[in-house]
Amino acid sequence: MTHNILGAVLATIVGICVAFLNYFLSKTVLLKMPDKYSMVTVLRQVFQVGFLAIVYFIGDKIEYVNTIFLLVGAVLGMTVPMIFFTKKLLSINDNITKTKNREEDGNG
Repeated sequence: MTHNILGAVLATIVGICVAFLNYFLSKTVLLKMPDKYSMVTVLRQVFQVGFLAIVYFIGDKIEYVNTIFLLVGAVLGMTVPMIFFTKKLLSINDNITKTKNREEDGNG
């Protein structure tokens, strides 16, 4: 049982890193090319599904760890931080929108 919990904790930590990578990618594209942001969602999904597939195949090879614990840890690691990261991305998007509105008002 201890191996399962440790595996879930490790998968959660790596899942948090994947969530941060997705946030960093989204933030970079949002700041540099906001019109291309919709394309980032596909890349983010590839990272997430790829990570889950890797966790599944690693868990399938390790005999003393239950794969379900690893998958639950990985999913929690990816989804829980995204609540915070989504709020941050929304505030960045709001700032970009406000800046564009000010520029358009000054030009009109």
